[in-house]
Amino acid sequence: MTRPIALITGATVGIGAAFAELLAQENHDLVIVARDLNRLNEKAEHWRNKFGVEVEVIQADLSRDEDIRRLELRLQNISRPVDVLVNNAGFGINKSFTVSDTAEEIALLDVLVTAPMRLMHAVLPAMKQRNNGTIINVSSVASWMEPTAQRSHI
Repeated sequence: MTRPIALITGATVGIGAAFAELLAQENHDLVIVARDLNRLNEKAEHWRNKFGVEVEVIQADLSRDEDIRRLELRLQNISRPVDVLVNNAGFGINKSFTVSDTAEEIALLDVLVTAPMRLMHAVLPAMKQRNNGTIINVSSVASWMEPTAQRSHI
């Protein structure tokens, strides 16, 4: 019997690494995704050795359309279907919106909104057909923080 497969974005540190560790411990093969190939390979080797699971490494920047497309194709692979999708990748901009770079804001939206939507869209048809699957969307507590208003006269 084959093990279930979990794909985790932002899998090399923090919550993403914790999800990967837990799922590997629960006997899931992993597809781990992040920008840093060296850390991906280190984590993959660690989980292979510690839990005896298969770990597929995909280096991807979720602000790039072509990288998201590669993940969509992996999620649509019916010969090795993904049973668990963990949308965890993210980052923040430590500047006021009024002075932040527009390109950075667009990249932020791509990573936090566009990529998870596209990845869910890619994996859900197969999950529905199998009547089985799990999607976990991780968000930051920062989304609950009220911004300090800086009033300016226009």
